[in-house]
Amino acid sequence: MIQRIAAIVRADFLIRFRRLSTVIVFLLLSGFAYVWVPDATTGRTLMQINGARVLYNSAAIGMGTSMLASIFIGLFGFYVVSNAVRRDVNSRCGYVIASTTMRSGEYIAGKFLGNVVFLTTFIAGYMAASMAMLLVRGEAPLEPLIFMKQYAIVTPSTIVFISVAAIVFESIPWLSGRFGDVFYFFVYAASLGIIVSMMERGGTGLGRYLDFSAFGYLMEQTQKTFHTQAMSIGASDFNPAKAPITIAGLNLAGDAWATRLVSTITPIPMLLLARVFFHRFDPACIRAAGAKGRRGWMRSFNALAKPFARVFAAIPVRRAALTDAMITFAITPFAGIALIGITIAALASAKSLPVTFAIAAIFIADIASRDRRAGTTPLISASPRLRENIVLWKFASSSIVAAMLLIVPIVRNPIAVITGILLIAAAATSLGVISGNPKTFIVLFLTLWYVVVNDHGKTKSLDFAGFYGTPSIGVTAMYVAIAIAFVVAAAVVHRTRDLA
Repeated sequence: MIQRIAAIVRADFLIRFRRLSTVIVFLLLSGFAYVWVPDATTGRTLMQINGARVLYNSAAIGMGTSMLASIFIGLFGFYVVSNAVRRDVNSRCGYVIASTTMRSGEYIAGKFLGNVVFLTTFIAGYMAASMAMLLVRGEAPLEPLIFMKQYAIVTPSTIVFISVAAIVFESIPWLSGRFGDVFYFFVYAASLGIIVSMMERGGTGLGRYLDFSAFGYLMEQTQKTFHTQAMSIGASDFNPAKAPITIAGLNLAGDAWATRLVSTITPIPMLLLARVFFHRFDPACIRAAGAKGRRGWMRSFNALAKPFARVFAAIPVRRAALTDAMITFAITPFAGIALIGITIAALASAKSLPVTFAIAAIFIADIASRDRRAGTTPLISASPRLRENIVLWKFASSSIVAAMLLIVPIVRNPIAVITGILLIAAAATSLGVISGNPKTFIVLFLTLWYVVVNDHGKTKSLDFAGFYGTPSIGVTAMYVAIAIAFVVAAAVVHRTRDLA
């Protein structure tokens, strides 16, 4: 049994690290250490408490960077590892595995441990880069054991939780598609606020044992040590008039060790849920899951919405982009109801734009990648001029779908909304072509959307679609340039793959 599980872990590790996309993400994560640990002479610091910066020693940089890594892995790590089972289905390796004596429980355990090893390797590389930043910008000698101690306290619970959640979501049909991707983002983001709120109010109950991100534990320790909740991590401004604070980092005093241990092992029993829903690569189950899961809970709504979709599907079109846009409404009839709902909401209140824009973005997320996942790419390649212009084709199709869904907001604020549509259409196309799935776009868009909505228009340069007023010409030009860069990047990658 152990040998079979180890074989799955080894295979997953090798497959993932042989992919160029993994190397790129790994380098980007390691490069964030440079951004998150700014030079104190710039007026910004990694951590500040009550306006005073924290001295750059091993405990401070280790604690700060480990918390940022926990949040980053919690939000983005899920989308990186949540394709382990699907990859075996697409490669047909799963059918070979199903014909062996390997039990379903062993397979799930192997995939879980494969996720743990993969994420741990990412964190280890990021930790090494953070140690290097201490050598470059530190104000005290490097103490590797103290540095690693901060990561050992903070990150294991996040790694285990994400590894379990990814397998569970893949195993449950209605959570394995776009709905699951969006659902996870908002649930995880909300859980951070709930846990921290409970800890700030002196929570001593269940919340301490479900603190997978360790964010609540950090707030609790800060309150006990410095008797304040005024703390920020991640390239923050500080008051240079205040003397730097020296901290000893996180410690597992009292019952803290128990809360961190329980938070780490609590998610593991959820693997039993994955075992219940796991299809063991049964073709009948996979086809049924495909019929239900790819559109998730919206399948029944799609059936009701087909009369609305027929109106769009019946529109005579000759251009490839318009045809592809109509296909979106045909294969996802709920888009017709979404159009009606968005129109009513937009007519009722201009403040509905952030929500309606997010809905439109989710609908166009898979337009660029659905042909590859459906296996129809060879047909497209055989079509005259489509193969060479597939990026522009998918970009135009995504723009048309988004514009149809947001027709009323366009009438109200044409320049801002059209700019936003071009941006999300370009991003969805570029990331879909490069990554081959909609997950990358969904998580990056939702992250930007979440930041913009919570900023409430205070930072004008973030308002890419005029959520809180008409953006300036400079901001509009910036986002148009970003959209062009996305399209160019996708075209370069597509041409490179064709030449290869």
